[in-house]
Amino acid sequence: MKKYFFIMLFLGLSSVTLAQASKAASEDFNDFFKKFNADPKFQVSRVIFPLKYKANNDDFELIDYTMTKEKYKVLHLNNKADEKYLKRTLSVKKNKATLEQRGLDNGIYIDYIFELKDNKWFLKTFVDQST
Repeated sequence: MKKYFFIMLFLGLSSVTLAQASKAASEDFNDFFKKFNADPKFQVSRVIFPLKYKANNDDFELIDYTMTKEKYKVLHLNNKADEKYLKRTLSVKKNKATLEQRGLDNGIYIDYIFELKDNKWFLKTFVDQST
């Protein structure tokens, strides 16, 4: 009976280990972000459409908007030439990443929010409070 118990315990632990090993590893955000900025087709494939976002209207009120895939314009979020005009801060947590862009005396104030979904990163939304 003990022999049977140990065999079942071994098989049970083996199946748990195999199941954990077969799970796909989550995509590295930095690798994703490089490709997101370098490849426009990849970028469009990694945006959740319709893209819901917030932006200031003419009265500087934050309003909800929705953008279709057809209206989407490719973003250049890591352009080195912008560094003299922008400060960028990236915060990556387990399932969420936020890129904050703050203008240096130019009114730019945008947060881009990325989400890990099925082990792949996607642009979920952005909030543009620029003035």
